[in-house]
Amino acid sequence: MSSPPTESQRVHYLDNLRALAMLLGVYLHGALAYAEPSRSVWLATDRRGSMAIDASIWWIHLFRMSLFFLLSGYFAKLLIERRGHRAFIWNRGIRLALPFLLFYPPLWVGMMIVLAFAVSYVEQPEGLLQYIIAAGQNPEAVQATPTWSTMHLWFLYYLLMFSAIAVAFSRFTRRIFLRLGQLLNRKWLLASAPLALVPGIFGGGLPVAAPESFVPTWWPFLFYGLFYLGGWLLFGHEDFLDQLQPYCWWMALASTLLFVPYYWLLPVLDIKIILTGQSQLSAGSYLVECVLTAYLAVLLTITSLLIGQRFLARSNAWLKFCADSSYWVYLIHLPVVLFLQTLLIPVPWVVWGKLCVVTIGAWLFCVATYLVFVRYTPIGWMLNGRRTFP
Repeated sequence: MSSPPTESQRVHYLDNLRALAMLLGVYLHGALAYAEPSRSVWLATDRRGSMAIDASIWWIHLFRMSLFFLLSGYFAKLLIERRGHRAFIWNRGIRLALPFLLFYPPLWVGMMIVLAFAVSYVEQPEGLLQYIIAAGQNPEAVQATPTWSTMHLWFLYYLLMFSAIAVAFSRFTRRIFLRLGQLLNRKWLLASAPLALVPGIFGGGLPVAAPESFVPTWWPFLFYGLFYLGGWLLFGHEDFLDQLQPYCWWMALASTLLFVPYYWLLPVLDIKIILTGQSQLSAGSYLVECVLTAYLAVLLTITSLLIGQRFLARSNAWLKFCADSSYWVYLIHLPVVLFLQTLLIPVPWVVWGKLCVVTIGAWLFCVATYLVFVRYTPIGWMLNGRRTFP
């Protein structure tokens, strides 16, 4: 039976899962330019797209951020148990708040540079880029007004709020958390638990959006917040995963089967439809899709944990390096991906070839800058803690 890690132990499979989830994030953002029909909502809209790529990004989207928040909740509880609340608050300030404040301005400038490049470089703009150009030429003709956003740093933004809530309530609600952990042993409740995500999915829309506004909204607390809570509860109850291991491949099969109706019902992401606010699903279909989203998010997240526990439990030098560099890759990869996507728009390659160049090229650039500017510098100490030269 699994037990909580001691001070000297590392949970290798969770570190390895975090590394792989970050790599999936680079692929997902790279693939959005070539996903048919979802590419129309992306800045670097390529001239061609693939439905297979489109299906792959929504498969990944169902569990990637949920897994990140679950891992964050687990490691939050681990840190508090090992070092106490003061150390946790200090750690979250250095690891989350400080990177957000320091990296937001240069990332925003980088995104604006890429946007200016796209406007001047792309001869026949489509989708979101076409809309942005039209908005700049005639702002009164465009209904939607641009607002400041947290960009992809919304993850840090909400993680800070979840951390504050964890500190505030963990001092007084140990018995409540213990009772919730005990409820996980009731299979009927466990089977219906994903339904708790449905209100949050309703609020976030389909597919579940990124809450990028600086004004916090309620639905991420009822969706991503529940995964954070799930990770918190998992600490000290690691045997829960041991009990589910015999069902790992059955859960993977169920996820695959459920994805078929999910993708069939998924509203088409088209910039013209989104801007007009047209509804594509009836109330009944929308409810069914929300329920499918909830169950798929839970099944795929748990299946990822089970597969990681089974195959990634040992330390691996390559995955450890990916895990160490993952925070830096997360911070800077998006403008790099958008630049490469824009650069390749007029190139007459097949979309899969472009996707490979964008994904691998962006990751290599991020890793190279990590090795030169981050790994053994104060930036690296801020993101991952102090490290010594090998």
